[in-house]
Amino acid sequence: MSLVRKLKPDRNITGVLVSLSILPIFGLTSLIFGISTGMYTLVGMVGLFGIYYLYGFIRTGNIAQLVICLYTVFFGYILFVAAGTGKESPFERIEFGLAYFLGLIFFGVVIISIALTRKAKWRGREIFELAAEPIEDIGNGYTSRPRPVGKVDYSPQQVHGFARFCARNLIALPYITSKNVTLVPIKMGDEFGRLLGLSGDYRDATWVNFDADGEVSVHIAQKDYLDYREMLAFDQLCTSLGQVFIDFFSHYNQGEGVRVIDRLDELKIAIFS
Repeated sequence: MSLVRKLKPDRNITGVLVSLSILPIFGLTSLIFGISTGMYTLVGMVGLFGIYYLYGFIRTGNIAQLVICLYTVFFGYILFVAAGTGKESPFERIEFGLAYFLGLIFFGVVIISIALTRKAKWRGREIFELAAEPIEDIGNGYTSRPRPVGKVDYSPQQVHGFARFCARNLIALPYITSKNVTLVPIKMGDEFGRLLGLSGDYRDATWVNFDADGEVSVHIAQKDYLDYREMLAFDQLCTSLGQVFIDFFSHYNQGEGVRVIDRLDELKIAIFS
């Protein structure tokens, strides 16, 4: 498979900023109110991360989200104990130190494994690269109109199962109504706003829609189209994006979902991109 990238380099640092935001808050709180208050503030912020990842697990069914949630609970507990110990450090007690050390090793190994296997990676960039892969023509630019791209035979149970598969593997975030299953691919760094509802209506995002009659339609958001290095032929790009998901559905429906993951992994997109 070609490794030629048609997307611009990833310069989204939202994930890094969100994670690092706790440091200045902790530092400022500690400076003004003391280290103990700063520690409790840090516990609260870690708790918010835990709630976010718990919600991510509930929304997607992705096990990696639950593991990260459990890690934040463990880390938050350690901070909470440390914040309330006064002059005596709990780390001087053998049982506490051992539990902390073993827990740190366990979660460290698990989190590294999750990162290296891309279990917690949102696959939006892979999806957009796959959609652009067969497109060589240059077009006249963007249009906001959704495009019909084909028709597929499926039952409601099949397409709902496919939506759960896409969510569980962070291929796309599903929005399900009585008549439509809409799949929204999300790039790393964009997941916070999309999951928390801060990125606006999902219908303004890039999506692939499967309706009750088997019709498949596509909408590509302007910001995602402008993320390509060149002005690719827009009609062809929409058709290709729809075909990517139709192919994925076919693999899933044949019990070959692992082929979908293999195809995404073959692109070798950076773990945090």
